[in-house]
Amino acid sequence: MKPSSLPPIIRKHNEGGFYLSSSSELDDLYHFILGQAKRLVSAKSAAFYFRNERGNLSRLGTVGDKSSASAIAKHVFKTRKSILIKKGSHIKDSAGPITESYIACYVGDEIGDLALGVLVLEGIKHFQNFSEQDLDLINYFSANLNALFKDTVLSESEPQFFNSLTTSILLLIDNANIHNNNNRLQYFLEEIIRVAVLINTSVELEHVLVMVMESAKSVFRTEASSLLLLDEKKEFLNFHTVTGEKREEVAKIKVPVGQGIAGTVAVTKQPMIINDAQNDSRVFRDVDKASNFTTRNILASPLIVGDEVIGVIEAINTIDRNNFSQDDIDTFLSFSSACAVAIQKTRLLENLNETNLELKQKLSTLESIFDLGQAVLESHDELGLMSKTLSILTKELSCEDAGMVIIEEKNKNRIQVYARQLGIVRESFFPMQESRLFLSLMESGHPRMAVVTSQLEESFLELEFYTLKKNFLILPISPRGGNLRAALYVSGKQKAHSFNETDLRMLKTLSSPLAKAYENLRLNQEIITKKSIEKEIEITRKIQNNILPNSLLQSPLFDLGVMSVAAKEVSGDFYDFHSFGEDQFSFLVADVSGKSLPAAIFMAMSSSIIRTLSRTTDISPSELLFRANQLIYEDSQSGMFVTLFLVNYQRRTRTLKFASAGHNDQIWIRSDGSFELLKGKGAPLGVVPQTNYQGGEIQIEPGDILVFYTDGAIEEKNPDEEEYGLDRFIDFIIERRSESSQKIVEAVYDDIRKFSRSEDQYDDFTVMILKFAEVTSFEISKVFSAHPDEIPHLRDFISEHLEGKITKPFAFDDILISLDEAATNIVMHSYKDTELSHPSFECRLELIGDNLKVVLIDEGKPFDRKKVPKPSVEANLKGERKGGFGVYLMETLMDKVSYDFNGKQNITYLEKTIV
Repeated sequence: MKPSSLPPIIRKHNEGGFYLSSSSELDDLYHFILGQAKRLVSAKSAAFYFRNERGNLSRLGTVGDKSSASAIAKHVFKTRKSILIKKGSHIKDSAGPITESYIACYVGDEIGDLALGVLVLEGIKHFQNFSEQDLDLINYFSANLNALFKDTVLSESEPQFFNSLTTSILLLIDNANIHNNNNRLQYFLEEIIRVAVLINTSVELEHVLVMVMESAKSVFRTEASSLLLLDEKKEFLNFHTVTGEKREEVAKIKVPVGQGIAGTVAVTKQPMIINDAQNDSRVFRDVDKASNFTTRNILASPLIVGDEVIGVIEAINTIDRNNFSQDDIDTFLSFSSACAVAIQKTRLLENLNETNLELKQKLSTLESIFDLGQAVLESHDELGLMSKTLSILTKELSCEDAGMVIIEEKNKNRIQVYARQLGIVRESFFPMQESRLFLSLMESGHPRMAVVTSQLEESFLELEFYTLKKNFLILPISPRGGNLRAALYVSGKQKAHSFNETDLRMLKTLSSPLAKAYENLRLNQEIITKKSIEKEIEITRKIQNNILPNSLLQSPLFDLGVMSVAAKEVSGDFYDFHSFGEDQFSFLVADVSGKSLPAAIFMAMSSSIIRTLSRTTDISPSELLFRANQLIYEDSQSGMFVTLFLVNYQRRTRTLKFASAGHNDQIWIRSDGSFELLKGKGAPLGVVPQTNYQGGEIQIEPGDILVFYTDGAIEEKNPDEEEYGLDRFIDFIIERRSESSQKIVEAVYDDIRKFSRSEDQYDDFTVMILKFAEVTSFEISKVFSAHPDEIPHLRDFISEHLEGKITKPFAFDDILISLDEAATNIVMHSYKDTELSHPSFECRLELIGDNLKVVLIDEGKPFDRKKVPKPSVEANLKGERKGGFGVYLMETLMDKVSYDFNGKQNITYLEKTIV
């Protein structure tokens, strides 16, 4: 049978009209269509009432109330009009109210004989009634389904037909989802505009706030929403506007500032998401107790007027999803901004003109957001996105030029620039060294507004000359959880005044969706070649590998052992150690909140700040943590923080100073087996902007042990829910304190694994052990006359203080020969032809453990190693000293030889291992 002669799915009745074919294969297809329709709107059940060969409506599928569903289907089939019926409605005068909400959509042509049937959906999950949006979506689905049926034919000999039609229906589903998403976006924009119009037209604050919070509850589909305002003394947050079933009970509660999620947001001025409220200690439990309500998750945002927080809004308990997302924050900020504007309008009623101007600007921002949203939806590459969005920026901020400066992720030495100049957007690249201002602002994260003066231009490099004209506003942007390091700029304000705080707020509002859209485009290109999850784990591991030290710190003063094992693919722990010469050492262990790539980036930022401070400043651990916290807090925009314990050890005084940032108490085990917990006070780094840290100081003796650890080492549990515990941990280490540090660390990890009786770790394991050794050390120096007769006295000086301490074969002879040659060079060459009346040189000996360092200092002619000729070993063996052999001999026999001239003195350094 040729395709052109195949019988259609839609068959014509002998007595007129049309009906749908029926077979086991087609019934499977109809059931598939019903399942997809249910999924689109989260319906409980669905049925397809189709006209059969006898001209009656036959039901395919299941519904709870067959009588009501059948009556609704017959009505829709007769009228050819799709309907939405709410729960509790009466569809028959004699019958009671229906117990579910219904959507019934006609399938067929509105005009003509083609009437195929009715698609009926009964009951919606999570909600009481279907919405008009749900009706629109299913009606859209039904109309397209009708078109598919009309254009499809059935062939018993061509089974691929069913696959083709199924594929078409899947494409229809995708198209319906896109249609739904567009409607949701339109709904959101309509809600925002409706709220803005409401604020503009109403002077009743109570009514405005209730409508705004109801709108927020509807948009985010939550069980409740609330608005809290600060009291006059700014000590408590009072529930001002509450939606949901428990509003009367909740309205009586006061939340202390600094406590709970709302109290924290009021202090930090930053929005927060809490997706596990039942296990988060920061949640204010009094609200749930008073209202007998269970808070599962919270989305909170501050209400800010100017720079002052006046309250907080919250959305409580998502209904049709498990968690709030980071994307919700930007949307929610629009509602917090709307509430703040409404409150400000009421409080500043006497200044009505100014208030109206601000509301107009808000509406303009929403229009720009809408335009930006359209640009995001229509753009398929970065240049196209920038061309549309930078045009919006210049128009909205009334300026000549705008652009985006990006530090390339793959090429760290190059800056990518999208610049809109004279109405055209161009992509350019600059070397990193060709920018100073943009890089410093991106590093600090602070925006800047300025007028371009001749004095400021003196500091400009090529990138600044290319982008900044007349006046400018630069805003660093770094999306939460992303890798983008960039800055938006606008330049050449067309009005008489330069940029102001209003322009900055506008730029911040528009920057977030732009940054996310740019990152999404970039990530889409990356996903083409790599799986996103594997890429994230790979990047995270690389970051962590770069953070941790490559090798253990070696010193005769102590024995260091360390082990760090991640519970999952990546770890939240890190450790570090550093030596400042041979006299001072620092050690630390830390634990970062969160997991995956954002936590790894936060860990890298935190460890970099701590390392930089500890290695470039000579301050106490307490002061170092104070400064580190200030810097880390500035970059902690996603609620992450780090606990840390830091120590600094001075060899000469054997003192150990320590400080803690919210970390576990660490362990000091004395040589006699007794122990003490080292305690410090201070909040984790990145939680609050400023806090003091209190540490302590102890005196270290040979044989003492310091144990650094994170909570994963003691909180592991066995199948009986018993913790390994701190006491067991300490006892185990004390019993094995005679072993090497590395063996102890590995043994305690094995013991914890045996205790847990599980292959999976509960948490990241990090333990670092520091055993202080009994070290032979001394320092001594002596000054000798620069005369040949003094060289034997130098040898006697060396023998007196080193003989008996040197056990390495030939080391004593090597040292004597090398110092003999060095002293001879000073006497015979350095002071030759000088006018000093009493030339001399100083010899300093410093022994630390098995390492001997000798320093020779003279005030003769400057010594230049490059001018020393290469010696002839053969000539010297014949007794012909032609120069350079003494230097060659020293550098061969000693482990290390170096030279320095400080402007007045020659300083020769010689080192040798003597054990």
